[in-house]
Amino acid sequence: MDKSTSDGETNPFGRMPKNFLASWLLLLLRNWSAHGYQLIQTMTAMGLGFVDAPTVYRTLRQLEKEGYITSAWDSKASGPARRTYTLSEAGEEYLRLWAGQLEQYQSVLSRFFDIYSAEKQEPTDENKERNKT
Repeated sequence: MDKSTSDGETNPFGRMPKNFLASWLLLLLRNWSAHGYQLIQTMTAMGLGFVDAPTVYRTLRQLEKEGYITSAWDSKASGPARRTYTLSEAGEEYLRLWAGQLEQYQSVLSRFFDIYSAEKQEPTDENKERNKT
């Protein structure tokens, strides 16, 4: 399955699911405040696949509307003012809950890959007989 980025580059990972995007944004804002472009660059550098800028900004606005992050205009940097995002206490709690869910999901995925990577076993005579009935 071949996925392409907006500039035509092939990307084997495709796009991130939106709820996964929100989780990554909260995680990145956990230790420092950042503006949207920094977040996009960081996620891309971390190998998270194609990161669609408009989707990131829509997600940031939604997270702010839900009270998980706050924002303020930063006019101190050179160039135009930028909106800087910060994780709120509610966002920290949401991130903690989401991390717990991902941990459970990781356990299920680990079991899947344990079974998948085990040697394929040939059916025994007993199993062949069971499958006939």
